[in-house]
Amino acid sequence: MEKDPNQFNDYKGEKIDIEAKPADNHHDDHHGISPGPHTLKERLKHFTFSWYAFTMATGGTALTLSIVPNRFSGLTGLGTFMFLLNIFFFICVTSAMITRFIIYPEIFTSCFTNFHEGVFSATFWLTCATMITNTVAYGIPNTGPWLIEALRIAFWIYTICATLHAIVYYQIIFVNQQLKITNVLPGWVLPMFPAMLVGTLAGAIAKTQPAEHAYPMLIAGLSYQGFGFFMALFMYPLYFGRLLTSGIPAYLSRPAMFIAVGPPAFTSLAFINMAQDVQVTKIFDGYTKLQGVSNQALIPDLFSIMALVMAIFLWVLAFWFFVMAFIAMIDGIPHNDFHLNWYAKVFPNVGFTIATIKIGERIDSPAVLLVGTGMAAVLFFSWCLVFFCHIKAFFGHMICWPGRDEDAH
Repeated sequence: MEKDPNQFNDYKGEKIDIEAKPADNHHDDHHGISPGPHTLKERLKHFTFSWYAFTMATGGTALTLSIVPNRFSGLTGLGTFMFLLNIFFFICVTSAMITRFIIYPEIFTSCFTNFHEGVFSATFWLTCATMITNTVAYGIPNTGPWLIEALRIAFWIYTICATLHAIVYYQIIFVNQQLKITNVLPGWVLPMFPAMLVGTLAGAIAKTQPAEHAYPMLIAGLSYQGFGFFMALFMYPLYFGRLLTSGIPAYLSRPAMFIAVGPPAFTSLAFINMAQDVQVTKIFDGYTKLQGVSNQALIPDLFSIMALVMAIFLWVLAFWFFVMAFIAMIDGIPHNDFHLNWYAKVFPNVGFTIATIKIGERIDSPAVLLVGTGMAAVLFFSWCLVFFCHIKAFFGHMICWPGRDEDAH
């Protein structure tokens, strides 16, 4: 029998909030949801970091369209349009965030110390990661060699920033928060997601680089992918224990359950891509060698086999998390008004979809590739639906409104 997440009590017998209060219980400055009207300037105060989840998902969808195996005329054009549109959206969202901090400088610190908003600061860097990978997919075929060097510089700048974010923001959490294990959600690992995607970036960029530059990229990518995945592994027992002891999250928080799909899915994708890059760049064919290996020519093939085995091994874990999140989402649809965390239904499944396609390519299975194409189609239409609900919610005062957003907690 399903546990009602709104009916748990603490040790004093009082009601507790398992993850996040429903929208009608949010508060802003402890005065509840304001009926309005409010000017655009007043609404801008509540333009939170979670808006980057929108650009993150848009960029991820564009990337997926670039990899769909069963293509039709115009698909590349559609992906290019989404890539350019996402750059425009990113500029708009960033401009709005800067304007918010200029008008309301007193809220800058609280945006990070408030866990409900600050955790979404990672989506800024995740958006940057999607724009870099999309530049590889859509930019390199249509530009000169200068872009290859620019991508290399962007990779290392991103790696440094993602490292600092993973260290600094978790330190902010440790110092300023006392979170409850009964509230744990996969979203708690968001601050390390940008660092984990260093592996995905390396897999996308290294194949375009000379061997002397691809080699350190792949070393860094493998290192950071391991860091991100093991951080997720540390969190999964807490999350699974929470599901067993406290039930599924409150309706508002259920879209965040899809975030658990991300680590195994993106790790599968990164392994396959990085192994392919070792073959393409011919790193062990004259540039360097592994000590103790007599036949260096076998190394790329061994990496490719190991990557495929690990990708298949992790794929089912991603599938299980996807099904659990999907069932919880369907159950909560009648009770869940739009919130920007709905984009969690899209971005983690980008990795899941592309990993499926890559596995299908490696095992040369038309059936798996067809499944991957179907997943990509569902992903695209899911983004369209969430985007429509996003626009409707903004004009319907459901988001970016006093008492409605992450800063209301």
